[in-house]
Amino acid sequence: MNNDISPFISTFNAKVKEAEIFLSIARDSTLQLGAIEILEAFRESIAAEMATAIENKSEDYANLLLGCTCVTTALVAELRMWLLLKENKPDAAWEELVTAQMATVDAVRAHSGFEHLAEHNRKLEAIERLVFPPQVFISSGMIVGKQECSICGAEYGDCDHLVRKPYMGQFCYIIAKDLSLDHVAIVEHPADKRCRVQHFDVEGGVRNRMTWKVEPKSDA
Repeated sequence: MNNDISPFISTFNAKVKEAEIFLSIARDSTLQLGAIEILEAFRESIAAEMATAIENKSEDYANLLLGCTCVTTALVAELRMWLLLKENKPDAAWEELVTAQMATVDAVRAHSGFEHLAEHNRKLEAIERLVFPPQVFISSGMIVGKQECSICGAEYGDCDHLVRKPYMGQFCYIIAKDLSLDHVAIVEHPADKRCRVQHFDVEGGVRNRMTWKVEPKSDA
């Protein structure tokens, strides 16, 4: 690794190692909150380093820092997940679990230096199976009138950029325009696990699929 960037990456690795100590429901909540604060503060350092890399047109380093940002996001989300479970807020904890899973996958996509995180994502998938009850996922089908590339603004497909690939520290994604809903379906493997059935009607109110508690119907 380039000597100019190795000190920063070494610092990042040290921050990650420290935070990983607290990735357990048994860890003290105050210490977990402190770990989150440290990671969020360091995320600002990553952003500053990213700006310098982009200014220097160092694409490989910018993409590496993109991966660092994703890892930081994943760690913060996983820590919040454990905290929320201890606070008896499983629905909010699920949101953080999915954020951690998606950010871990993004880190692997960002740079080859994070390929080892595929193993950590398997751990997150195991947590999903063992800690949370099975979920019912929903996916919506949309008719898209126009698709723009987030990197260059051209019609997607007319440029050389590919969705989910990193370019100078940012992922390419499609900006969909002129949308209309086509259908909604229950699916086994959704694009986003946050799209799920959270409640269903029962006598006396609605049942929360996560907690199985019957709650009063909302007036909304």
